[in-house]
Amino acid sequence: MITYYFILFAFCFTQDIYTDYLVLENDTIDVFSYQIPENYDSEIQHPLLVTFHQWGGNENSNYYTGFDEEANNRNWIMLSPYGGSSNNYNHQQAQNMFKEEIKWMMQNFNIDSKRIYMVGGSMGGATGAIYANNHLDPSRPMIAATASASGILDCERRAIEMDGNNSMIEWFGGNWDEVPFEYHRNSAIYFADSTQSMHYNLLYTPLYLDFGVSEPHRTHAEDLYNILLNYNQNIWIDTIPTGSHGYSVIDEEHSCDWLDQFELISDPEYINVNLDQPSRAYWIEAKNMIFDNQFIRIECERYNDNIYNINKFSNSDTLLLHILNDSIPSNIELNNYQNSILTIGLHGNILLMNSISDIIINSPNNNFWENLNFQNNIIYFNISEGNYLINFISEEFEDINLDGIWNVLDIILIVNHIIGQDILFSLQFENADLNDDELINILDIINIISIILD
Repeated sequence: MITYYFILFAFCFTQDIYTDYLVLENDTIDVFSYQIPENYDSEIQHPLLVTFHQWGGNENSNYYTGFDEEANNRNWIMLSPYGGSSNNYNHQQAQNMFKEEIKWMMQNFNIDSKRIYMVGGSMGGATGAIYANNHLDPSRPMIAATASASGILDCERRAIEMDGNNSMIEWFGGNWDEVPFEYHRNSAIYFADSTQSMHYNLLYTPLYLDFGVSEPHRTHAEDLYNILLNYNQNIWIDTIPTGSHGYSVIDEEHSCDWLDQFELISDPEYINVNLDQPSRAYWIEAKNMIFDNQFIRIECERYNDNIYNINKFSNSDTLLLHILNDSIPSNIELNNYQNSILTIGLHGNILLMNSISDIIINSPNNNFWENLNFQNNIIYFNISEGNYLINFISEEFEDINLDGIWNVLDIILIVNHIIGQDILFSLQFENADLNDDELINILDIINIISIILD
């Protein structure tokens, strides 16, 4: 079992900055610092600005930019990770550190999970886009938008431009021609072969791109901008560049104004991704990986809340759909356009899943399906290419925890909802609103007590 420990330290700059250590099994693996705004209010949610230092810097370097002042003035919390190394932190280990540090911040401060922004200079310039590519699971920290100052967006291209890069060789495990997949999965984009690139994953991540006027690898930003221009609807590039390299090229106020426009998109109708490992992206999840050095390619879409199309799915054999979260529909339509047999899993809220008593699968064109079974609160079945109508038969419980019995457990769920600890999903909310005033409050608790006493 992996356990993370955090130890609090503090020191003073012109503003109050705090430092914490990320410890894994008694081994300190990273250090990060953070700034709490002067007007922090634990009763309201605050955006989080995650800043990434340049090559040779550390967790304190970002306080010598203007981003700490911008965060303080906007009532944002600011996080500044070290990343385990001063010479490269776009690799997988560092990304996991950032995720854990963000989770710690969210556990200890009232952070708006829909407004987590990232910005970095030089070595840290591409980190936000790379993190966004690799973190599309809405149950874990995702970012709403990111800004890059002189970021190395394509690690392989930059390694070739430099005739090799020692820090990339160290952290990726070899040169670009020896472990190409490591370079591609830790880049915002791989220009030479789009099929081996993760830039598809940036569809819903607003991107702010800035480079200095004299930088030879400004083409990284220009080429990414041109590729994503008609794909990503919120991408900006500086057409009148200033500065030389890194944080010197970016306007802190302008970039924060730009970031401030956006909130996280976590439940899109259309999904188009390359996954570097079996993982979740929005409401889909690939469970297995056939070839370790290739991406799992997925393109799916949803119509009218109950029609799902699987347009592309390769390098995996099992696709989970996280779609039974708020209520159990009477049926869903599933269309598989892949000329192969797939294992489909339907997943959702455990209380709702437990209310399903039967499932019926029909194929209008007599297409193949078999092996319907229920494992670990997931409904699995195999399908071939074709169209399928899936009907659910579920118990219509009227209580809140959907066990058919009104008791103190239902009251606890309401209390947790009121204090914001565990929000009720839509069916629970409907059952809990006994006086039909579209509010959950003490009046509903009184009604439940009356039901229990009766």
